[in-house]
Formats: sequence, structure tokens, C-alpha cells
Amino acid sequence: MLGNTDFMDTPFSMTSYTEQAIRDQQAKTVGDLLTVVDPSVRDVVGRDNLYEAFTIRGFRVANDDVALNGLYGLLPKHMISTDALERIELLKGPSALLNGTPPRGSTGGNINVVTKRAGADPLTRLTAEYASDSRFGGLLDLGRRLGEDKQIGVRVNAAYRDGRPPIDRQTAQSGGVSLGLDYQGPRLRLYADLLYQGDTIRAPERGYFLAPGVGVPPIPKPGVNTSQSFDYSQTRNLTGMVRGEYDITDHIALFAATGAAQSNWRRSDYQNGTQILNANGDGRVATVFQDADYRAKSSEAGIRSKFRTGAVDHSLSIAASAVSLVQDLGKTTYASFLTNIYTPVLLAQPTAVTSSFSKKRASETSLSSIAITDAASFADGLVQVVGGVRRQRIEVNNFSGTTGAITSQYDQSATTPMVGVVVRPNKSLAFYGSYIEGLAQGPTAPETSANAGQIFAPFKTKQYEIGTKYDFGSVALTASAFQISVPSGITNPSTGVFGVDGEQRHRGIEIMSFGELTRNLRLLGGVTVMDPKLTKTAGGTNDGHQAVGVPNVQGNLGLEWDIPSMPGLTLTGRAIYTGSRFLDAANKVQMPSWTRFDAGARYSTKVASTPVSFNLNIANLFNREYWESNTAGYMNVGAPRTIYLTVSAAL
Repeated sequence: MLGNTDFMDTPFSMTSYTEQAIRDQQAKTVGDLLTVVDPSVRDVVGRDNLYEAFTIRGFRVANDDVALNGLYGLLPKHMISTDALERIELLKGPSALLNGTPPRGSTGGNINVVTKRAGADPLTRLTAEYASDSRFGGLLDLGRRLGEDKQIGVRVNAAYRDGRPPIDRQTAQSGGVSLGLDYQGPRLRLYADLLYQGDTIRAPERGYFLAPGVGVPPIPKPGVNTSQSFDYSQTRNLTGMVRGEYDITDHIALFAATGAAQSNWRRSDYQNGTQILNANGDGRVATVFQDADYRAKSSEAGIRSKFRTGAVDHSLSIAASAVSLVQDLGKTTYASFLTNIYTPVLLAQPTAVTSSFSKKRASETSLSSIAITDAASFADGLVQVVGGVRRQRIEVNNFSGTTGAITSQYDQSATTPMVGVVVRPNKSLAFYGSYIEGLAQGPTAPETSANAGQIFAPFKTKQYEIGTKYDFGSVALTASAFQISVPSGITNPSTGVFGVDGEQRHRGIEIMSFGELTRNLRLLGGVTVMDPKLTKTAGGTNDGHQAVGVPNVQGNLGLEWDIPSMPGLTLTGRAIYTGSRFLDAANKVQMPSWTRFDAGARYSTKVASTPVSFNLNIANLFNREYWESNTAGYMNVGAPRTIYLTVSAAL
């Protein structure tokens, strides 16, 4: 809605990570990057699981809710490869006005990925990869500009990886191909993308959750895996999208984009992980097989105009968006069995079938909206005021897996406003404040409540934020304070009436810094300090308690040092800290804090006049054993020490 805007002019906390940063970190997925470089983001299901999900500012953000070039619903549901990405943009906090409601209603933040385009210079890059224990891969990256004025761009990426991670019985295979086209005319700009991604994981590592009354047991040795050899996850995703921009005049531009995606995923796994039954690590698991097809269509169109009224400059945008999602699902559930998290029980085949239904329609979701924003600038940019409103409609149909009949319907609309102010005393300094809302599908009163079946309007998450940004030229520093309030549905224990009367509130301070401290020393990192509280709970039982799975402190600090006496050699180091957190709303089961250290080196040189770079990263350098957890009380063991090595040649 705001177009391409400099981060100093946005009244929000945001960070953009470039293609170079992705390569330097050897990040194969979006989660590989964000969870190690940004203090507001944490992985919530483990790095060797079959899918990714995040917390941003302590609230869960599903992988489904990551946008592709501004459109929701078009990316793979489980893992998002970085091979075709030029940039990963992270906006912290809810953003319904800016981006519309995400499919899963995530409100902690917004992640948008931008695909690669051909640069001004021809590019042919070949990369060979290795990751412990025995994973190998290769990547081809081609970029060319064609035409008399180089107005046509072509960017092609192809990658394949296969091998064994340092997890018992696990193998991982992935591959992808992408084509990015663009046309840069004097007034017309066109972009097109075609992306394919396939991933297969055998024996995906699933996490744990505690039975009632059980405390946190000792940590299993990293690499121990309770999954069976016949468990697997296989996903295939094909996406196509086009975007166009046309300047009617120097001050008025039209824009439109549309895309479609088709996915299939088949998986056999412990759907909810292992339930730990006692301090000895005995557990219960049940295998579930699922076969799903997922189809999505996503579009937006609008107009931007710049004009002046008196002494005020305006940038006005009007846009409409629509997302349509359809999922078919088949499911087979097998009898549960006992295992142990330290010495897993291994089976030759799944246990007996307890229930099953064939693949049929599971859900239909339609998200449509219209929005308007105006960014007004006063006194030659000293003060900027941004305001807007979006009207969003959410329609959902859910179907029975056994009969195919509709089990629930939802059709509600809501309006979400936003207002922000930026004050820039000079080009290097900015102060800002903003109010913005997030939106998610509201609940339906459960059958056990006195008002069973009542449908509630969409949840509105509210965020207040103030902050400052300082750009020193070589180093940027940002600091912000925020409050996010998320409502929830609870049943009144006295009356039995279900209502949207619950609330979880996070207050926090974030400090980020990135850039060159000296000519040879670079910094990327920061700290997030939060007070995550359950402010309104059923009967007030847990009022004032710390929110489940959310620590008070998260910190990331990364440094890079170019060795002056050895041109081309860079040493890297990183520390990642996550504070203690609770697994339950009663705050009786606490997870200890953990700190992880990474280290690495890069070396750039020429071999027979060809630029070649070597990149080594060691994650969890000291092979630290630690528990990770998430906002649902789900636990997983931190990934063991893992070595990554790449060699790239720019031909």
C-alpha cells in the first residue's frame, strides 16, 4: 500500500535482508536466515522438522502467511527456499492495512519475500555445497539483460540438495527451479515469475509435549530422533505470478498483480509429536498419514498518485485485493504406541489403522478487501503523517472428512485503521509513532458453552509503537517500544457463556544495529526485551502470568572481521540467546534459557581470473544441548553442531 518506501520514512520497525546476506549466512530457507540474525524472531518447531513456523514479537507466524512479492497464498506451505530470493523483508507487528489479512491470521509480524531480477551486469554463478553429516548440493544462478536498451531481464536459478543431516535415520532431499522475467520501459514495468520447489524428508524430527503434571525432563542427546524410518514428508509446489506497473503521468501510476499456486503434500509422521509421560522420558506417539492438495489464487490492483495541496505533499494509494484458497485432505490415523525420548522404539511398519477417510474437500477460504492510504508530508519532509483504512471480508467453509458435508461456515467483515507519524529533523535521524491493527478469523462458541454456535466478528489485534532510527551512513541504529494486545475466546466459568473476553498483551523494547563499525568490522544484531502477559483469562485464574512459550529476553549478535593482513579473508561469529519461558499458562513448568554460538570464515580470491569464494559456517559450535519451545507448549531439542561449506565461482 505504501509502495517502495525507505525504512527511515516508515512508522514501523522493519528490516530487509539482501541476497548477499542470504548467501553469507548460507541460509537455504527463510527460517534459516531470520532465526539467527533477528532478535525478534525465533523458530518454533525445530530446524530438522518437516515445516517451518516462527514467532515474531512473541506471537506465532505460520509459514503459510509469508507473502511472495506482496501476494499471500502462493508460497510452499512447509519450507520456503531462498534460492530464488533477492530480498527477505521483515515487518514487525500486525499489518492488516498494509498487506490485508494473511490466510492463517498471523498477527505477530509480516514476512514478504522478493524474487531475484537480472542486474545490470551479466551473471553466471555456480555453487557447490556441503553440510554435515553428508549432504551435498549445487546451485546455478544466471542473469542477463537483453534488448537494445537492456530493458528485458532474465534470471534463472536451479538447485538440488540431497543427503543425511546429523539426525538419526533422517535423509533430506530438495530441488527447485525458478524463472524471473522483467521489462523496464519508460512508463511500463512488467514482472513475471515461475517457481517450482520439491522437498522430501525421511524420518522428520518431531518435537515433544508434556502430559499433565510432568516436568521438563533432561535433554536428549542432539540428533536422537523418535521418528520411524517409514515416516516421511513429501511436498511439491508450483507457482506463477505476474505484476505490472504503468505510469499514466509522472504523478499517477496504476499497478496490478495476480498469481496462482498448486501444492501437494503427503506425509506420515507423529502429527502432534511425542507426549512425554514421566521424568524417565517414556512417551506415547501416534502415526498419522495425510495426503493434501492445496490451490491458491491471489490478486491485487490499485492506483497511486502524488499531488500537492497548499504546503502539503500527498502520496495517495487505493487498492483492492482477493485471495482464494482451497484444500482437499485425506487422512489415516494409526494406533498409538509407547516409546522413549532417549532410546526410541523402532518399528518395522505402522501400527493398526484406527480411522481413515479418503481425500476430499476440507476447506475453502476467501479473503477480499479494499484499502486507501495517504502519506502526507509537511515542511519539506520534516513531518510525515501516514493514515489509512482497510475493509476486509473473511469467508470460510469447513467440511467433514468422512461425509464431505459442511461442518462450519464463516462470513464476517471488519474495518482496520492505521495512523503513523514520522519526524525527520535531518536525513540521518527519524522519530516515529504508529497505531495499527491485525485481523484474524473470529471464533465460534463451542458446543459445551451456553451460547453454542454463536459466530463472532474477526479478532482485532492492536499495536501501539514508538521508536527512533539513526543512519550514521556506515551504521544504522533503531530502537522501538511497542504494545500488542491480542484478544481470545474464553468461556465464563460462572455463566457458561463463551465470548471474546480473553486477552494476551506483549509490551517490549527492541534495539537493532547493522553496518560497518570500522573499515574492517561489521555488526548485525540486537536485543528484544518483552513483558508478555496473560491479562484476561477464564475466571481470572491466570491473569498476570507470563504468556506460554514467550521469553522476557531474546538477543542476537553477529560480527564480521576482514583480516587486514590477508585480503579476501573474513572471520565471522555469532551469539544467540533466548531467555527462560513457561510451557503452561499456570507458570508451573519453566524451560531454562539457552545460548548458542556460531562461527565461520569466508575467503574471496581469483582462480585463473575467475572470482571464487569459499564460505564456512559452523552452527552450534560447542554442540550445546538445549530445549527450544513455542507458544503452544511444544518442545524440541536444539539442532546439533552442523558444518556448512560452499564454494562459488562467478564465471
